[in-house]
Amino acid sequence: MTRRYRMARPEEHRALMVQDAQAFGDSTTSVSIDRSVARTRVEELRVLEEDGNRLGLLLARGQPVRWGGRPVPASQVSGLSVGAEHRGRGVATELLRAYLGEVHERGAAISTLFPAAVQLYRRAGYEYAGTLTLYEAAARHLPVGWPDGWRALPVPADDPAPLQERFARVAAGRSGQVDREADWWRQFLLADRGSGPPQVFLVDGPDGPDGWAILAVSSDVSASEVRTSVQVVDWGAASEAGWRSLLTLAAGFSSLEASVHWKGPDPEPLALLVAEQDIRQLRQDRWMARVVDVPGAYAARGYPSGLRGRITIGVSDDTCPWVDGTWTIEVDGGEGKAVRVGDDAEVTTTAAGLAALFAGYHDPRDLATLGVVRGLDQAGVDFLRAMHAGPKPWSPDYY
Repeated sequence: MTRRYRMARPEEHRALMVQDAQAFGDSTTSVSIDRSVARTRVEELRVLEEDGNRLGLLLARGQPVRWGGRPVPASQVSGLSVGAEHRGRGVATELLRAYLGEVHERGAAISTLFPAAVQLYRRAGYEYAGTLTLYEAAARHLPVGWPDGWRALPVPADDPAPLQERFARVAAGRSGQVDREADWWRQFLLADRGSGPPQVFLVDGPDGPDGWAILAVSSDVSASEVRTSVQVVDWGAASEAGWRSLLTLAAGFSSLEASVHWKGPDPEPLALLVAEQDIRQLRQDRWMARVVDVPGAYAARGYPSGLRGRITIGVSDDTCPWVDGTWTIEVDGGEGKAVRVGDDAEVTTTAAGLAALFAGYHDPRDLATLGVVRGLDQAGVDFLRAMHAGPKPWSPDYY
């Protein structure tokens, strides 16, 4: 039997969304499928078929991801599903292999995803690269008091342009952040999820625009109480006063005895602005990355401007043969490059280990101790630590 990897056809768009929902145990009601069709372009769907029968489905998006403050060409696996009757036949592995070949040809340097099956993706060369952490605090415990000259302005939830402008200032300091396009804002952050559009605010100070907040407020009524939740769909600020303004905005729901939930890095810097230990970590998901193009990935990302050094790494990669081999990675003056070399390398790793080295989520000494990277000496550890100086990679976007 012959298997074929291909793009989805417009006439099968809805059926594929039903297939995906069934595979993950999601709702297949007309309303739910309508919503999935609206937020998923048919051009993003890939199918593996065998003699005309669809075996598996992969949803691939294509947004750059910032690393070291710079956008790296990237692709996101937003879903991979295999029909129950086709599981255990290598369909998922074959889908991933074909997908990685495709996005490499299209110019992606890395691929990222939130794993439902870690070992599947690790075998394909992915490794943990960052976190998405959910926090909670009672609104009454957040600091109150608008800084002088600061205010929040409510705006419609149908125009991402002013949010994108403010986001660009904040995202420049993050690693692991998807560089959102307008459709990303509309579909993932500003969309009506069935209870009405979210509340959107712009935060301005004496010197002009600074921050933003997208809030969804809901109440759960029981026989004994009413529980109000303020879900921060997204927020950010470029300054201390901007963050204090956002916390004050959230604290304004204290009269409802509300709990406030938001996504942030680990550790959460906002704890520095809260008087007591009132911020609680509710959940943490780790997401994964994979290097698809070694020269492209290391040339695109940013580095500390004062760093200078190099390391040569031998990579074993059965999934992407164009990654397999020995590479010298060099950084100088904030710029980096990776060049294939023929010499044997003292430092060796797998494709998943290369992903971990690129990401900087795990300390390189831990990677060496646990055998993910072999032959790494202290000079190599110091160089890799310096390469990733700054906050650990994280993402507020679940895709």
